[in-house]
Amino acid sequence: MSARDDALTLLNEFGLGALIDKLDAAIKDDPTQFQTQFAAENAMRIVRDTPEYKTRFKGLELRSKAGFPPISERQYVQIEDDYRQVLRTNGMPLGFYDKPEDFQTFIGNDIRGDELNTRIQGGIRAVQEAEPGTVAELRRLYGLGDGDIAAFFLDPEKTKNTDVVRRAEAARRATAAREQAIEISRQQAEELVNRGVTQSLAQQEFTNIAESQELFRTTTAEAAAGETAISQAEQIAGTFGTNAAAQQRIATRRRKRTAAFEAGGGLAQTQQGVVGLRTVGQ
Repeated sequence: MSARDDALTLLNEFGLGALIDKLDAAIKDDPTQFQTQFAAENAMRIVRDTPEYKTRFKGLELRSKAGFPPISERQYVQIEDDYRQVLRTNGMPLGFYDKPEDFQTFIGNDIRGDELNTRIQGGIRAVQEAEPGTVAELRRLYGLGDGDIAAFFLDPEKTKNTDVVRRAEAARRATAAREQAIEISRQQAEELVNRGVTQSLAQQEFTNIAESQELFRTTTAEAAAGETAISQAEQIAGTFGTNAAAQQRIATRRRKRTAAFEAGGGLAQTQQGVVGLRTVGQ
């Protein structure tokens, strides 16, 4: 095998096969440097001066600046493989960390595979213990496993330009609903986030919905007149103002019951106001 073939094998191993053109140019300019026992070293010397190499092995520069011992390119690649194995073992989602640039900071800070494993395990535990409601809703709404959930919170910088924050916030809105024994869909949760409904407002309004169930059910008189119960979907859409028709139906129901009260009935009261008609004297 020629020195060029050896060099190409090495470049491919490092993910730098495209640099063979630069080596070919160097061979053409001075073929003698690739005809000695130092051919491989000469090839790497040429490659190390390229921007492509410096980008690929950025972690080496970071290590040097931080004062950590130097490592070879083969050691660098082995550490990357160790990282990938740790990520797979812990169920991290594909794409979260699987490219050379993802590992530069880790390698630059002399973080080994076992330390990364400890960090991931700690991150998973922290998420599960600190946000049990959100974790449960992320599982229910998005079908995520522990690894996916941990990835949401382990590296905010990496995930800030994705839909991670939106999903996490949607899960929090769903948690506010679940606390009032109301289960909402992924679409409903995301709509609340997209419309700027804050967590505190969600908690307040879901509490109001839970306390207004008498309003949403029909009385005997209403049923006889052909009215039906206000569905949970309508309750949510009307309360949060995401559906004008549902909002109008709730307002109409409340007005009718207020009118019935003024005509001689009695009404139950909640924080939402007049909700349930009852016979005077009961």
